[in-house]
Amino acid sequence: MKKLLSIALALAAVAACADGPKTNDMARIIAEARAEAEKAVAAGRKVTAADILMNRPEALRKTGGFLDVPAQGTAVLLIDAREKAGGACDQFREVFADLSKMNVVVEKTPAKDGECQMKAAKARQEATKAAYTLLVVECDKGPSAVAVFPEDRIAVVNAALLKGGNDPLAPEVRVVKELWRGLGFVAGIGYAPFQNDVLQPVYSVAELDALVYQVMQPMHFQKMYKGMERFGVKRGRHIPYRVAVLEGWAASPTNEYQKIVWDEVKAWQATNAMKKAAAPAK
Repeated sequence: MKKLLSIALALAAVAACADGPKTNDMARIIAEARAEAEKAVAAGRKVTAADILMNRPEALRKTGGFLDVPAQGTAVLLIDAREKAGGACDQFREVFADLSKMNVVVEKTPAKDGECQMKAAKARQEATKAAYTLLVVECDKGPSAVAVFPEDRIAVVNAALLKGGNDPLAPEVRVVKELWRGLGFVAGIGYAPFQNDVLQPVYSVAELDALVYQVMQPMHFQKMYKGMERFGVKRGRHIPYRVAVLEGWAASPTNEYQKIVWDEVKAWQATNAMKKAAAPAK
């Protein structure tokens, strides 16, 4: 996803330049970038077509290059409190972190005898400052496969109620689905109106197995991001230097392309400020 976005942004920047290539040249530009990247990889260099496109002079004059802004805070804390932890939490982390560009923490800590797992999970949530916590337990007498505690920002998945069947991999797949569902519920997303979504209503293990999709739809992520911001959680971003200047936090330019972008943005901001100052009061 990041690679595709980088290519799109680079091509947009190239096309936007007055002295840049015309639209009918784009196919040739992409083909040349891919060929150059293949040669670089064959020579042992780690280069992609997106890297080459982003570093074309036409693109650099518009973007100033790209910056990688790391994610802030912990979006999700996953705690596997089973005596024998499975791979569900690791699988969830890999997919969620890739899709959201947010930080996810996984802890595999078997529950202690007599310990209140909810209190322990809440303590770990406070220690890690996680926006949401997903707790995996194994309780044969548990009332539900997934339970949600919105005020505590914790969802509990009971793996004991997700066992059974001839496929040895099925129980962990069910846990993964319920982790996504638990997050969706505790984050305030609720049920989805679409069939191709893990947040469909299900009332049995068989119906859970019938869900083809194991992750939330992109529109749900957008809603979730807004809720996480209040807890200091922000996504990692791969953005043009121009955006950083517009947002007001960019460092001073360090090369000619950044200087071009810096001067353009500052001039535009100064012009807008003068127009606002000269506008009659309402």
